[in-house]
Amino acid sequence: KYNMNRVEQLRRLQMIDFALQEAALFLNSHPDDENALQYYKKFQQFRKQAACDYQECFGPLTNRDNNANTWQYIDGPWPWESEA
Repeated sequence: KYNMNRVEQLRRLQMIDFALQEAALFLNSHPDDENALQYYKKFQQFRKQAACDYQECFGPLTNRDNNANTWQYIDGPWPWESEA
């Protein structure tokens, strides 16, 4: 986790979010599929850990994640800004 840069960690979050969304869509039509539910729960945990890892290295992901005594959310590059 710590050897990944900001963009790599954001990409990791996007991949996990995609898997979660696809699993949720599947569960909408197959609510009794225990394997799909376990998959969803596993990826919820992956998402929680990935978000925690990101925030530990780079600060809040969203304004709702800003828990500091200062408004750190605005310190990082905006999504449309290049880091290069």
